[in-house]
Amino acid sequence: MESALTSELAKWVCNTTECTELRLGSLQPFFSVSYLAQYEPDTEEKSAKVDNIEEKLKESVEGYITNYDEFIRIVREDPEKFRPIGEKVNEYCREGENGEEEYYEIYKSSFRNPRFVEYHKRMRFFMFLFVEGTSLIDVDDEKWEIYTLFKREGRGELASYRFMGYTTAYAFYCYPEHSRMRISQFLILPPFQDQGHGSKLYRTIFDIFAARKDVIEITVEDPNQEFSDMRDKCDMRYLLEHHAFDELNAAPVSREDIRKIKKQFKLTERQTQQCVEMHLLSKLNKMDATAYKEYRLQVKRRLYVPYADAMKELSPDERKDKLHDAYKSVEEDYHRILELI
Repeated sequence: MESALTSELAKWVCNTTECTELRLGSLQPFFSVSYLAQYEPDTEEKSAKVDNIEEKLKESVEGYITNYDEFIRIVREDPEKFRPIGEKVNEYCREGENGEEEYYEIYKSSFRNPRFVEYHKRMRFFMFLFVEGTSLIDVDDEKWEIYTLFKREGRGELASYRFMGYTTAYAFYCYPEHSRMRISQFLILPPFQDQGHGSKLYRTIFDIFAARKDVIEITVEDPNQEFSDMRDKCDMRYLLEHHAFDELNAAPVSREDIRKIKKQFKLTERQTQQCVEMHLLSKLNKMDATAYKEYRLQVKRRLYVPYADAMKELSPDERKDKLHDAYKSVEEDYHRILELI
């Protein structure tokens, strides 16, 4: 028979790979260890020592509690007491599985707020669980901007909030009085993925940065394929909404035209080139041999530049084959993205 403790805690268990039972907005962690037996080394010299689990946990998680009664009290009070920290910068509504309206809110915070510094210590643990290669960011650096996403249930004083994910961005100084915003970390918890929430969060911060006069470029730090796909879709939709391609119908597109789009919409040059190429592909008639050739040449010129030195070591035929293979991969990827827009 389950103990009363086990039965009560089962309602609040958070699976580390699925988070299917995450309920708290405050993310207050509880830590407890129990075991039937413990490994006893034969001798100090010949056998490994038993790790101290709690000491290992402290390396990644701060602020956890070990008192069960205190934890249950926080769990019960959380819906009434917890409120997101920071300035609300966006909200949106979605239709739920049963046709009901569901509400979501995005908040901007910084490490200038001591309360948020403590909250961030709990949030960042999810990065270690779900994002490979995650590293800690400096909470003493006030140039970090953090945007948190919550699901809101209820209204007014009866509202409660469920943490869904967050993103961090850093403002790099750009002479003489501008900034380059670099999106560094981005996470939507697994139960909320593949529902468009990542796109909403990305588009929210993109709109904020694009509207700021001090920001001249929006970059991303080491994006994985999943994030790159979402970014491509969002950027393409943004550029189409703002008529960025109205005068671009066929290749070749000049470097000057690409730079104009880059400057106006604050994208990196590479991202601008790729978005232009996707747009041109969407308009391309492949039965027009001349137009298709011009398009391929435009893409291949971009692909060649980063690898120019290595390409020079190849024979003309090898170089041609390498570029052709790279081009075909790019075209297939563009078609895949365009089908999702």
